[in-house]
Amino acid sequence: MVALTGCDGVVGATMTFDDTETAKITDIVMSGTSGDVVITTGSVTETRIKRVVRGSANPGPSYRLTGSTLDISTECGHRCSVSYEIVAPAGVAVRGKVTSGDIRFSGTGGVDLNLTSGDVIVEDATGPVKVQATSGDLQVIGAPSLSVDFTSGNVIAERIAGPIQAKATSGDLQMDLSTPASVTASVQSGNLNLTVPEGAYQIRTDTGSGDEVVENLTNDPRATNVIDLRTRSGDLSVTTR
Repeated sequence: MVALTGCDGVVGATMTFDDTETAKITDIVMSGTSGDVVITTGSVTETRIKRVVRGSANPGPSYRLTGSTLDISTECGHRCSVSYEIVAPAGVAVRGKVTSGDIRFSGTGGVDLNLTSGDVIVEDATGPVKVQATSGDLQVIGAPSLSVDFTSGNVIAERIAGPIQAKATSGDLQMDLSTPASVTASVQSGNLNLTVPEGAYQIRTDTGSGDEVVENLTNDPRATNVIDLRTRSGDLSVTTR
């Protein structure tokens, strides 16, 4: 299905495409410059792909299906962008690199994303989540493990079951473990807050300028799980749930 809005040629034109692919998709690969991407999952075998194309009356193909892999691009030429709303089978893995746009994933498998500018929300991932971004905020709610590398932006991570590795140049890190695991995190400028369940941990902290609070935890040199937290300018806190 195709819908066209706007007038006066290319400038201001918006086209909406709504397609369904019957082949079961297990991987989605993202690329492009500017556009938002929303991927939700469900108990389905087919995949619905809604595209909103802005700035081009003839965008041409912007996605490709090869076997069980869906390649999507948010780029469609000069002054043109594509945004996506995709409903895919549960557990679909997502990876890729995009320049600018807001991203939201729900119920996907593993996530491996590189983003220059934009906000990212990941909910109920069933695979490892890895996000690298230059500018933007990140919220991850539910994942077996998390790896984050942010230049500028705030990170909120809740219900993370496995190990966390997080690094931020500027911004706050707020993290919550659902089961005992190792956490390695550092912030150059910003606050670092970690909540963990009761358990045995090796605890290593280093605060350059700021307050440090460790509540209801004692360092256990023999513990398998290691909490290693560092801030250069900002407060640091570790508490139990």
